[in-house]
Amino acid sequence: MKNRAFTLIELLVVIAIIAILAAILFPVFAQAKAAAKKTQSLSNVKQTALGVLMYMGDSDDVFPQGSGCGWYYPLDGGWAWDTQPYIKSLPILRDPSDPLTKDFWQGWFDPTIAVGISFASNGFQAWDPGANAWDLFGVMGMDQGNNVASPGTDPRCPSGSRWMGNMVANQSTVNDVAGSIMLATRYSGQNLFGQGDMMSGVNWWDYTGPGLIPDGTRDGTPYLAPKGDFSANVTVNKDNRWGAVAAVYANQGLFALVDGHAKAMNPLATDPDPVNQPNKNMWNVRR
Repeated sequence: MKNRAFTLIELLVVIAIIAILAAILFPVFAQAKAAAKKTQSLSNVKQTALGVLMYMGDSDDVFPQGSGCGWYYPLDGGWAWDTQPYIKSLPILRDPSDPLTKDFWQGWFDPTIAVGISFASNGFQAWDPGANAWDLFGVMGMDQGNNVASPGTDPRCPSGSRWMGNMVANQSTVNDVAGSIMLATRYSGQNLFGQGDMMSGVNWWDYTGPGLIPDGTRDGTPYLAPKGDFSANVTVNKDNRWGAVAAVYANQGLFALVDGHAKAMNPLATDPDPVNQPNKNMWNVRR
């Protein structure tokens, strides 16, 4: 009996069908993978927020600082360092989509204690005309000019360098605990120095970690920041209206609110217009 092989046309048809199926299925697989990472990151940022709340339960409802005045967390404090007894797991501080680059790391970092983290605190600071001082409007920001352990005695923190008004936030500071931000996804952060674990709302110290919070009135151009060694600028976000929030999940960033729940939002929804709609600025916990 004569054997019959596939013709060239039949082979091409089969190959074309396989290619079509692959084109249909591969995006589905990619979406499923992204959804899984998003779910994991939401769980991580929520658990991180619960760790902060447990810390506060042992600290008279006072939030940890984002950074002490000397900027070095092991000595001066920082929430990513101070909450470790309550978190105890590095993966909880990370988003699976974070490439964990070291763009904003300093050359002197000790690799045995410096680690990459994906979440930054709401350390929003701004000028308060009522107090005639630069003040903290977030929850875990920079305690500039004050050393918690020994005020005025650390040479990095001379008493005359205090230039902020309110230094520490507590639960009573927050007027809307379910609508005020505690943590947000921001990539390439670190647990050691400067703005490595917080967003201050200003870009003065971006070389230690991008600091801008969202602002819907910006021009939408890319947000650039200098690397830790100032060798080049890197693109923090394709849209500067998002600030430093990592919005990789269909243009959504992941946020933990002060009451401990977590949700995904477009960064613009957290601060659409700070001038004309100040009550919608979820970074200002005093609004």
